[in-house]
Amino acid sequence: MHWRAIVSESRRLRRGEPRELGLVARDMGFSEEFVDRTPSQDQGQLLNDALTWLTEARPSAQNYWPALALSLVAQIDSLATSEGVDHFDDVFESNPPEGTSSSARRPVYTLNFTGNRSPGTSIKLRPLYNDVLHVIQHVMLRSHPSNPGHATQSWPAYRPLIKLIGQMSPGDRRAFAERVWDIGVLAAPEREISTVTERATRPFELVLREMPTSVPRVRGGAILQGIAYGYLRADSPNLILESHNVNTGSSRAGMLGDVDGFRGNEPELAAEVKDIHLTPANVFQQLRDFFEDIENASNVTAIVFCRDITDEARRMISEYFQENTDADGERITEARPGVTVLDVRELVRRVSVWDVPKQQEALRGVEYYLGRIQKDDRAVAFLRDWLRGRDVEII
Repeated sequence: MHWRAIVSESRRLRRGEPRELGLVARDMGFSEEFVDRTPSQDQGQLLNDALTWLTEARPSAQNYWPALALSLVAQIDSLATSEGVDHFDDVFESNPPEGTSSSARRPVYTLNFTGNRSPGTSIKLRPLYNDVLHVIQHVMLRSHPSNPGHATQSWPAYRPLIKLIGQMSPGDRRAFAERVWDIGVLAAPEREISTVTERATRPFELVLREMPTSVPRVRGGAILQGIAYGYLRADSPNLILESHNVNTGSSRAGMLGDVDGFRGNEPELAAEVKDIHLTPANVFQQLRDFFEDIENASNVTAIVFCRDITDEARRMISEYFQENTDADGERITEARPGVTVLDVRELVRRVSVWDVPKQQEALRGVEYYLGRIQKDDRAVAFLRDWLRGRDVEII
């Protein structure tokens, strides 16, 4: 199979799922020819000696050997290709590592081989190790030490293995890499990113999508006002929220809207709640008092919560604060920022990106409003029963 087809097949596997070495070899720095190469079927002496050294003679305290062994194979194989040879009788003699000769001007702590056919061309261990480590940790999701500097500087302790890899035939190098992949990577347990296999219910989003706001024996508008209060409690935690029950007008309560948010003594936010369908025919009748109250509160963020609204009514609200003039065409007030309109559909869109704890905080706000501000036990019981019927608890 050509390597492009192999890579395409690899993309269909989830991260961490076992896969053949050939599916990720190119991502670890191996050549296309290595990917297509047939591994030796018989375990020759060199291959046997290399595997024995790994299991019995390698430094016991160094648990980064899988990535190091694979990157050494990739390095030696690349060097053999550049030199046009199948193997090296002694790779250290034919291609002395940089920084190890008597004429070296400075020490080189990692393993870099310079080819004899292309002087100045260096085949470095560190980049290959980085690629192998990335695949092991982030594609295969196996635990592996993340210390590329220390690992690649420890190569002198692996000189016997490096010499054996150099002496192997191309087929043996492929077979050796397969064995390292099996025992060093695939045999390790997969690191779990998430242990939860089912998506938890987003409770506040569920309320917005499905729970009715008009309920028998519950004061009209109370549930949507509770929803608005809960939304603001979760979304504006730095403000102190005040509200009143739906039987009390905002002006009588000494507030700008149905829910106000304060920073100290100063209002920062004012929200008006209308559990109706806003249209051009009723929008100003429903919101004129609120608009007049906030005209001089230029620092206040103004929000209208509603069941839904037509595009034309939304445009009329926007234009009201752009062209607020008296009968003679004179501006009544300085221009202030407009009003944000949040209908239920827009609330669903915003809340859908909230995490579950934030949605639970909003639900606690709804319950607090209905129980402590609206003081309606029936509304609280309805909310809890409705949620319980969908296996959701307020926690």
